[in-house]
Amino acid sequence: MTSPPEITDNLSICNNPIVSHNISVLRDKNTNPESFRAAVRRISQILISRAFENIPLVKAGIETPLMSTEADVIDNKAEFIIAPILRAGLIFSEIAMDILPLAKVHHIGLYRDEKTLKPLSYYNNLPNSFVSPSDTYVYIFDPMLATGGSAVAAVKLFTDLDIPQENITFISLISAPEGISKLSRAFKNIKMFTGSLDSHLNDIGYILPGLGDAGDRSFNTHKPAGS
Repeated sequence: MTSPPEITDNLSICNNPIVSHNISVLRDKNTNPESFRAAVRRISQILISRAFENIPLVKAGIETPLMSTEADVIDNKAEFIIAPILRAGLIFSEIAMDILPLAKVHHIGLYRDEKTLKPLSYYNNLPNSFVSPSDTYVYIFDPMLATGGSAVAAVKLFTDLDIPQENITFISLISAPEGISKLSRAFKNIKMFTGSLDSHLNDIGYILPGLGDAGDRSFNTHKPAGS
């Protein structure tokens, strides 16, 4: 068993009772896909709101019904990227777009080779460059941060386009210490938000106690135990 990673500054574990309760719903093997998706939505709303706290604000003059005043508004120079790792990351996308409708969505196609546990890329629709990388904020979504291989590969797509690590946030439902350690070693300055830091990985790279395959359970494509 791997000890918890010795990092504090860039990892936030969301110790919210609503998150904790709904993660228990996700873990239960008897939770049906509809209830699973509903629990993911509840957790995601909280995690995403926390992750969006780094959105830059500027002052703007507005008129209330009573007087002129200044208000905090999102800086219009900033560009925001929502980047779900396919396919399980899609379950975050709709909620993220509802909260931040001016964001752009760039999908990242990665899957883990079950023999080597290494990530394999099959799709991404990223641009060749960003107009102002230092003003671009990226939010990568993947329900499970397990070995960390896919997470590192996804983050690298953006750092290769000169996005500062400080502007990149990785959001997951649950994480393994091994994945947290690998991602934080590769990129020391990115931010990570998760609903739970689980115990460890098993010998085939699954998180324990975990919740199974989030994509299969969300999209009703998993086989019941014993089938």
